[in-house]
Amino acid sequence: MSQNSIRWNLSEEKIIEIIHLTLIDILKEKKDKKCPMNQLVPLLNSQAKIHRINDHRKYNLFSKYLKLEHSGFLNFIEDFYFYEIIRTEKKIYVKLHEELINKDDLNGSKRITKDNEWILVDDSD
Repeated sequence: MSQNSIRWNLSEEKIIEIIHLTLIDILKEKKDKKCPMNQLVPLLNSQAKIHRINDHRKYNLFSKYLKLEHSGFLNFIEDFYFYEIIRTEKKIYVKLHEELINKDDLNGSKRITKDNEWILVDDSD
């Protein structure tokens, strides 16, 4: 997370909870619980706009929060194991794995490592 000077009106835990609950609701309504990322981000912003996370209009979008605090929407999604990123030639999709959700502890549902952090070692010598 970044160390910026922006003050948010809600705690980080509350903002993340709102983001997850909104994304979960959006993805549950989609066929195969999957949505293109370029559609999901505006849906997140529009459905969660009732929450005022910042007093400045410029920073009152959840996508702006994710960009500043989590280096972007995709980085945030990749941190949690109940979302799957599906990359095709033309689009990036986000898929929900509802069976992996622990609604009592959404922040505790983080991946231990990301796929790009794995190192394969050949010890067949």
